[in-house]
Amino acid sequence: MKFQFLGTAAGEQYPGMWCRCDNCTRARKIGGRNIRKNSCAFISPNILLDMPPEAFMQAERFGVDLTGLEYLLVTHSHDDHFNLFPFGWRYLDSRISLPPPANAIGARFTPLKTLHVAGNHLVCRLLDDLLIKKAKFSYEECAMEVHLVEPFKKCVLGGMEILPLRANHLENNAEKDALNYVVFLNGRTILYALDTGWFLPETYEAIKQFRYDLVVLEGTFGYGAESETHFNCRKLEKAVQLFKDDGLMKENSNFCVSHVCPHFFPIHDDIAPALAQKGIVLACDGMSLEI
Repeated sequence: MKFQFLGTAAGEQYPGMWCRCDNCTRARKIGGRNIRKNSCAFISPNILLDMPPEAFMQAERFGVDLTGLEYLLVTHSHDDHFNLFPFGWRYLDSRISLPPPANAIGARFTPLKTLHVAGNHLVCRLLDDLLIKKAKFSYEECAMEVHLVEPFKKCVLGGMEILPLRANHLENNAEKDALNYVVFLNGRTILYALDTGWFLPETYEAIKQFRYDLVVLEGTFGYGAESETHFNCRKLEKAVQLFKDDGLMKENSNFCVSHVCPHFFPIHDDIAPALAQKGIVLACDGMSLEI
């Protein structure tokens, strides 16, 4: 099973759009793995984890065809994880014959498989507001189904089972809960945990019920500030040791870090070897793993 990182940066991207700090300047100069776009990931052949504004450009860059997408797991509603605008382009006017006449107007003129979007209350409401209330579309016309998922309640989507977890990132209420996901697919178990601060007690209690083929944690603040709502490298090292002590990693598994900020997380070429010595794989845009 192929897991591919389409983006690995925090919200401001790497380098930051308006920043000329040393990390941003060096990333621009050296390029390659040091350039990062907003975090999202693809599980072949049809699952996307988050959909930031750059998702489609990154997919094309790395040879991933998102027209066959069937499942989207949304961690939370922040713009660098959930870009609403493209969902309207899924609309297909049933009154237009196909192939379309020359005077037809629209963004889609071919069939699509149903896209199942899983997210919290706010994600579901934002989709309703955009597509149903504002645009007056139906989900059927957009080839979509929207699934409300809640922390610690398992959900089955096609051949995949997911367990949403409560992330330590946003206000602790039912509407805005940020989610991390445990994904069970083809005999593999994946933990995808961004955005989050250190694990809430109830969240780690759920995490340690399973053993993982792949763990992806965020590392937003690198060697910078301690944060209640994001990881840094000190927390990552603590998490690696905790997962080892609790026997949560399967043989030949990977412990990866994504969602990194340019101002406090050194460029990839500088820091990746040091992290690898500590058992942490620093993901880069386009990196793929067979799990």
